[in-house]
Amino acid sequence: MSRRIFAAIVPATVRAALLAAAIVSGAGAATLPSNLMLPDPELAARGVVERWVFSIKLESTDLKGIEPCRRILAERGYAPVLSKTASSTMPELHFKIEGSKQYPLASEEADQVLSAVTQARCTGALAWTVTSKPEPVPAAGAVVR
Repeated sequence: MSRRIFAAIVPATVRAALLAAAIVSGAGAATLPSNLMLPDPELAARGVVERWVFSIKLESTDLKGIEPCRRILAERGYAPVLSKTASSTMPELHFKIEGSKQYPLASEEADQVLSAVTQARCTGALAWTVTSKPEPVPAAGAVVR
């Protein structure tokens, strides 16, 4: 099974400036989620359809600083989950918001959500991933349940 995962973690202020500039100018320098939602020709030849899961995660010590991004994710159907956590990279107690959405094809909507989150300038660290979710195509005449 082929899995392609891409993650980007960039400090919030630098991330917002770079992504906004790349989107506005149309420059190909920034990798966007839709650029990673491309079918694997080998899987397609075997009748496997790939769906794409776009996930966004924000971590911050300032809950109010990430609230605007939580609202954006909720409005766009990403079902964000808020949790308190600590990790080896951020050992102090902090907040984490995670949300994801599945797409059947490459989608510029994922790019627009990422752009909206970066333009909201939420405090903390942003990470995002695009994961392929291969699903075999049912054989002709098979009953799908």
